[in-house]
Amino acid sequence: MTPRNLGRLILGTSWLAAVTVGCASAASATSPVAQSAPVSRPASGLGPQPDNPLVRPANQPSPVTADPLPDWAAPLLASNVPASAGQAVIVTAPSTSSTTNTVSLWTRTATGWQQTGPLMPGHNGDEGWSAHRKAGDLTTPTGTYTLTAAGGVLPNPGTREPYEHSASYFHTGGRFLGHNTAGVFDYVVAIDFNRVAGSEVSSEDEPNGQAEGDDIWLHVDNGAPTLGCVTVAKADMVTILRWLDPSQHPVIVLSAG
Repeated sequence: MTPRNLGRLILGTSWLAAVTVGCASAASATSPVAQSAPVSRPASGLGPQPDNPLVRPANQPSPVTADPLPDWAAPLLASNVPASAGQAVIVTAPSTSSTTNTVSLWTRTATGWQQTGPLMPGHNGDEGWSAHRKAGDLTTPTGTYTLTAAGGVLPNPGTREPYEHSASYFHTGGRFLGHNTAGVFDYVVAIDFNRVAGSEVSSEDEPNGQAEGDDIWLHVDNGAPTLGCVTVAKADMVTILRWLDPSQHPVIVLSAG
């Protein structure tokens, strides 16, 4: 969905330190106990002491564990993300007919996958999702794809991805099917569906031929469904671009239902 084919543009997401200080009441002056010699106690500072079982010895490191993965993310990360990928963008929709979705960012760590940042609402194709997308069918393809190029009308906001800055190529304006298209290509990440991985976003090469269509992008949302792209708010696009790291071989998982 590029400016060269505007018909494939947008149609439109304590440690709670409870230190309890015991307060001892002073005994009555007439009490035998009060008159006896005070019990000698070793001096100790305030706070937890080393003999407290809740205090970990200084030479024993705390275990590092990953937070449990949510049910919706665990199978996608386990089955759909290749072992070579250290970053994954997960896009999930409730059904194959959905035109809205949820986008999340995941980073692989020594203890497992960790979510990076909050969930982001988005839009996708006006006809939902398809495992066998064809050009012009208004669906977003499902599957796992690499992310190897970015670009946009605006200058690079700080991504490490190869960035194609072109105010002319990515220019859009006016309205399409009642929706304002201005600014939707301010920031773009190419999804490597029927395109040569690593080529510029503007590349017209279609390795699988023209039948599947091309130019499936992640780009700025305009509040409406698309003809196949996935869109998120402009601020979220900046977050994604700054997070992407080519050395981590990032991928995007497009899933519905």
